[in-house]
Amino acid sequence: MKTSSVVYPCPVIKLTRKTNSPLVSEPVYDKPASLNIKKIISFFLFSVVLFLNGFTQTHLCSEYEADQRAEQKNPDAVKAKAELETFTEQFIQNPQKSEVTYIIPVVFHVLHFYGSENISKAQILDAVRILNNDYKKLNADTVNIIPEFQGIAANVHIEFRLAQIDPYGNCTDGIVRTVTNETYNANDDSKLLSPAWPRNKYLNVWTAANLESGAAGYSFYPSSVAGSWGVNIDGVMILATYVGSIETGSPGTSRALTHEVGHYLNLPHTWGNSNQPGLASNCSIDDGVSDTPNTIGHTSCNLYANTCGQLDNVQNYMEYSYCSNMYTEGQKARMRAALNSSVSGRNNLWTASNLIATGTNDGYIAQICIPFPDFSYNKSFGCDNLTVQYSNQTWNVDTGYTLQWSFPGGSPSVSNDTNPMVSYSAPGIYSASLTVSNISGTNQITKTQIIEVQNASLGEGIPWAEGFENQTFPVNSSDTILNWLVNGYSNSLWERTESAFYSGLASAMVNNDLNTSGQLSNLISPNIVLGSDPGKFLTFRVSYAQKDVNSDDRLVVYVSYNCGQTWYLRYNKSGSTLSTNGGNYTSSWYPDTSQWRKESFSISMFLSHPNLRFKFETRSGGGNKIYLDDINIDLLTGVEKLPLSVSNNLNIYPNPVNNESVLVFDLNKSSEVELSLANILGQKLAFYKKDFLSGPHDLPINEIVKSEISSGIYFLSVAIDGKHETLKLIKE
Repeated sequence: MKTSSVVYPCPVIKLTRKTNSPLVSEPVYDKPASLNIKKIISFFLFSVVLFLNGFTQTHLCSEYEADQRAEQKNPDAVKAKAELETFTEQFIQNPQKSEVTYIIPVVFHVLHFYGSENISKAQILDAVRILNNDYKKLNADTVNIIPEFQGIAANVHIEFRLAQIDPYGNCTDGIVRTVTNETYNANDDSKLLSPAWPRNKYLNVWTAANLESGAAGYSFYPSSVAGSWGVNIDGVMILATYVGSIETGSPGTSRALTHEVGHYLNLPHTWGNSNQPGLASNCSIDDGVSDTPNTIGHTSCNLYANTCGQLDNVQNYMEYSYCSNMYTEGQKARMRAALNSSVSGRNNLWTASNLIATGTNDGYIAQICIPFPDFSYNKSFGCDNLTVQYSNQTWNVDTGYTLQWSFPGGSPSVSNDTNPMVSYSAPGIYSASLTVSNISGTNQITKTQIIEVQNASLGEGIPWAEGFENQTFPVNSSDTILNWLVNGYSNSLWERTESAFYSGLASAMVNNDLNTSGQLSNLISPNIVLGSDPGKFLTFRVSYAQKDVNSDDRLVVYVSYNCGQTWYLRYNKSGSTLSTNGGNYTSSWYPDTSQWRKESFSISMFLSHPNLRFKFETRSGGGNKIYLDDINIDLLTGVEKLPLSVSNNLNIYPNPVNNESVLVFDLNKSSEVELSLANILGQKLAFYKKDFLSGPHDLPINEIVKSEISSGIYFLSVAIDGKHETLKLIKE
């Protein structure tokens, strides 16, 4: 029996790309492309990009630009492209082609942050079932193939099986789970967090909550990733919601993986090399397959469309029609050629020796694997008598294991429950452990300093200011209750610096020069105990400059009135809006005192509570350092004359708007809020009126704008207690 232990460090963790450790996180994609002309130009880098844009869903491929990028970066691509195309032509012309079923071992790398993107094994098995039905022509909807294409609808004779043995000879169920906040903004670099298994032995599939490109999924041609350049990124990356037809998946999107594996096996879109379907110019290009008619490409299901002089194969898996149910015989030949070519090792996947090595051969009896323990918890912060719900997230095993929890300082201190509830009565910082055992072995995971309980009556007093002059910051050497907390998952976290400041000799800084896109860093204040006459506004100084027009570093500020258990967003700026140097671009940012801006927002909505806590969160957007200085709680006069955006924290986040956008506002008292949306011509498009109670509010934009609006600029007029302000709303 084997025993091992994993110890999770405290929340101050820097995420690097040199490890595949399952780190616990807080909650410039180049779209691959193809370049094709039938039997003349061979195929290269490709991506299917199903854009989730604003309120609607569309499809997009950016082929030419990505193709150029790949040719520049991969020295083996051009030669491999020609080699694979020549091999494919010879393979297709060979009358002795085998009809043997090729079995491909598969591993799913689930990138998640304990949300719904941590898809279940049942959902993954459902996705494999759909793949096998589609590639073996066992899908029930083949009866819907129109008669004109029934005769060439192909059984590709390919079967996919989850690996049962990993590259090191260990037992696996073919699923690897890696905890990372990059699931919300995944790209090729994110694959390194769950490193690819050898591509000549496994088909690697990475799943994530969101892709940096806005895509639903993408894959590469074998030639695009030939040689060492592509070893670590070869495979499919896809949204978790596009995997399978159950749970977070859906029948309507479940064929996306079928489509992506088609690219992995050297198939382009049916409309060939263009940046998007639906263009008339697509008729002059081809997909390199003899029996798929030239087409402009489709994003809807017009079964009898004829766009280029003959009936289109709208039901093809390599279309965007969402009624796909077939491959053609020509596509079958092309995919099977890819599996017989040595380019990127596809020809080794289905060999008898590899099936034995991966535990996917006929007759293999699956072993009971050693479990990999993991757990999540619903709260990290809180005041006295905090109750935390723990959730078992053990993987690599289905049933037949036992749990042993340990909660030092909690009640209960030990438990065998699957999802125990634990109470913490005294202030402190607490850790937790989970030990999981079965007949094959035991594993333990320990996460240290994950729960912080504060005494609500203790903390900084009013008046309060923080200028980062203490050289031991974020630690207060005289009183640990006054410590600031720095956490997040990025290469550079908040730190004290003397390289720039607005006043005094120091400020706080996050160096986004060192951070990759999407990485987060949090700076969290201690409790601020409010006196009888506290200030009504939080003010602070910020300094930032963009590196270029694409720099989109973000600063977000939250308020909590329950020691950090719940956070309310009250400030959100990024890119040019955050910039404090007049919009000039600079590669290295060290501001002088004229390049700082004073920001403020009202905290009057929270003053009925005895204490407040503030969180300054940065999200890297490929850019520059962000500096913070002179944080204060201030009394401001003339509040009644201030615009709603200041006095009531009125704003839209994010903007340009999407399905997650909200209108944020605070109310000192119960009030009627009236909203009116107009276009640039002044035409009224939506009207909303409702009574709200006092306090902070986040009103979804979709609740205001109930019908679809096209791309453009709109104006949202807001009236609260006789005061009016108009916000610009952007729809891309």
